[in-house]
Amino acid sequence: MKTLILLLASILTLNFILSAQRNPTEDRQKTIDRIDREKVENPVRNPDQQREPIQPPRREKENPPIVINLPEPEYYPLDCNPHPPIPYDGPPPERPPHYPHMPPIIDNPPSLDELPLLEVYELGIQNFDLELYNEAIKCFNILLKDDPLNCEFYCFRGRAYHGLELYDRAIKDYQNAVKINKRYADGYYYLGLTEINLGNVNEAIVDFELAADFGNEKAKGLLKKYFKY
Repeated sequence: MKTLILLLASILTLNFILSAQRNPTEDRQKTIDRIDREKVENPVRNPDQQREPIQPPRREKENPPIVINLPEPEYYPLDCNPHPPIPYDGPPPERPPHYPHMPPIIDNPPSLDELPLLEVYELGIQNFDLELYNEAIKCFNILLKDDPLNCEFYCFRGRAYHGLELYDRAIKDYQNAVKINKRYADGYYYLGLTEINLGNVNEAIVDFELAADFGNEKAKGLLKKYFKY
């Protein structure tokens, strides 16, 4: 029993001595907290290493263009003129004759009395087609002074009066036209149109019948369409 106690005491003593040698109290340093540690930067790897700059890869053109420097062409002056002047041994050309001074152009048109009757007639028809009824009446007035028995002139002037809604004057001209030529179909036809505008339907029907009898196709069409003839 005593020996066992001595053995345990020697073991404990030996452990104490070994632990004292590992961690002596004088050389023991205090542990430093994270907050009290000095900030040390991370060490740089290979500080003395120098890197060469990256250069672009060398790419050679597969088919570089071939440049040929040709010499400039040399121009030589012609020894002869391809179009030489033709010699002329004849007399000198004559000067153009002296033209007299031209009279000034007057924009004022001539009056109707100065025009030939044929031009007055054509001008009257043109004015009537352009619905210039007053100008057309002036032309037919001159024509009727020269030929007062022309039924066509009376009919055209009556149509111009009709365009101006002067129906009474138009009826007089139409009546004069059919008095001069009792078989003048256009005179009866236009007289019937004017009677329609005045509301005289019965008189218009009689005029259309006479115009159709004398060969006016427009009068026949009106009678068939509106009056069932």
